[in-house]
Amino acid sequence: MLSDLTGVVRIKVFNADHVVVWSDVASLIGLRLAKDKYLSRAIAGGVAAVFNPDKRASHADESLPDLPLIEFYVPFSVVKLGSAGEKVYGALSLYRSAEDLTATLERGLWLLWLVKGAGGAILFAAIFWLFNAVYRRQREAEHRFHKLSSEHARIVQMEKLSAMGQMVGEIAHQFNNPLVGVINLTQRAERQVDDPARVRELLGEIRKAGEHCSAYVQRMLRFTQAARMEPQAVVLDALVRETVAFFRQTVGAAPEAVYATTANTAETMVEADPVLLRHALFNLIQNAAQADPCGPVTVALDAAMCEGIAGWQLSVADRGPGIAPEAAARLFTPFFSTRPGGTGLGLSVARHITVRHGGELWAEDNPGGGARFVLWLPAPENGT
Repeated sequence: MLSDLTGVVRIKVFNADHVVVWSDVASLIGLRLAKDKYLSRAIAGGVAAVFNPDKRASHADESLPDLPLIEFYVPFSVVKLGSAGEKVYGALSLYRSAEDLTATLERGLWLLWLVKGAGGAILFAAIFWLFNAVYRRQREAEHRFHKLSSEHARIVQMEKLSAMGQMVGEIAHQFNNPLVGVINLTQRAERQVDDPARVRELLGEIRKAGEHCSAYVQRMLRFTQAARMEPQAVVLDALVRETVAFFRQTVGAAPEAVYATTANTAETMVEADPVLLRHALFNLIQNAAQADPCGPVTVALDAAMCEGIAGWQLSVADRGPGIAPEAAARLFTPFFSTRPGGTGLGLSVARHITVRHGGELWAEDNPGGGARFVLWLPAPENGT
């Protein structure tokens, strides 16, 4: 029996004239529901569903249970008895409880707010963590480089603001897209509440958006922009000597930094920002010293060709443990470090500064053991 179906609270059978010919409530038999678009659609062969039928004026006289309802109109046709295949058309009206669907929607809304709240909390925590990390790194840099000139102090501050600005912008962009998607999916779910399967599908998409936000937190540490350049004519040999001397003053006795060149000082002219270039070279020397605190750091400057272009090659070599194969591909990735407590910014900043100067920076095994970092810069177009 139809009345035994789960959640069914009322059944009515209409003929083609919109008259109730049978109902589980006898008092409704014989009533006519005129000019009802949903019933007309069903009799014409379509299917219709109406939320909260008790709120409709045409149902004002019916005594319906005080709970959320959905009224379904389903068309049918039967062969008229004693006729030669003549059919009688009508519509079946079923009233079902919408409590399960309402509960599903409430759970979906709860999940939506949970995703939005969690996303906001993650965003706040990530920004706070990043700001705290940048601030801590700034304090460490100030302590380590207290003898730096005003130019180096400008670089440190510029690096901090650039890194923080880029990271915050990237995070905001990456979180905004899925959150906008969540809002759009919610609006679509509200418009399709009469389709439980579609609503469940939309809720699944909302869950995926939340998972996307969570996964992004694990890979959002990115650094994409170096400081503004102020290029000028620079004698590379003199710049290297100054940087090596400053490194010796910074670390004291060990490790020793040894500089050698086969070039004439006057020939080593390049177009570069001396502050940025000095910063990149210092990072490479410091990285080598950290790899082998007891051994010498060897710095060399030589003329070299790169892809058919004349230029100058700066190499910084150490005799430490060398480059692990699993770390080679990520050496210049921002915030990647193989050293406990390392910021993971030294090599990435050095490469970015080099690229901004039209140069190349790569790492290779040192023939004498350890690692060797090579920084190549193009010579001026008018020659050295």
